[in-house]
Amino acid sequence: MIDIPGGDYKSGPSKKTVKVEKFSIDTYEVTNAEYKEVNKNFEIPAGKEKNPVQEISYFDAEAYCKALGKRLPTLFEWEKAARGTDGRLYPWGNDFDKSKTNTVESGKGGTVPVGSYPNGKSPYGVMDMAGNLWEWVDAWDSAEKKYRLSMGGSYFDDEENAKVFSELKSIPDDEHEYVGFRCAK
Repeated sequence: MIDIPGGDYKSGPSKKTVKVEKFSIDTYEVTNAEYKEVNKNFEIPAGKEKNPVQEISYFDAEAYCKALGKRLPTLFEWEKAARGTDGRLYPWGNDFDKSKTNTVESGKGGTVPVGSYPNGKSPYGVMDMAGNLWEWVDAWDSAEKKYRLSMGGSYFDDEENAKVFSELKSIPDDEHEYVGFRCAK
């Protein structure tokens, strides 16, 4: 895990100042092999032990984190870990670069092992926060609490959805091939 200092950062497309408390976040998305350690009946797709686990509902992601004494990051924690404090659009800066992330522009057509894009790390050293898989966060889309949010885009999405403030709305029990997660503390 990587420790993220508390304090202000610039959030969303408007770069509104938001304050978060100190927290820690996993360096990488949870992998298939890590998920199987907690969920023994989970079947790892052949040769994809180090790829991020996918088709996991919000509830499954939350349960996994709790089993390890962790939790899902909040939207603001996730965004600060991805963005730093300077309001950048992508974890590595303001200009999109397909060599730093697994999005549709990279042409992979599926997930890749976590850490495959070391030059795409965030200012804090957190990996894969743009592309590969959307990541569940502990946040609702509105006061009605119908949809949970995930952040960061996926291999299935383009550069617009890889921006650090991009959100995907899903019903919490949905499982999608383009959504995974990481834990926080």
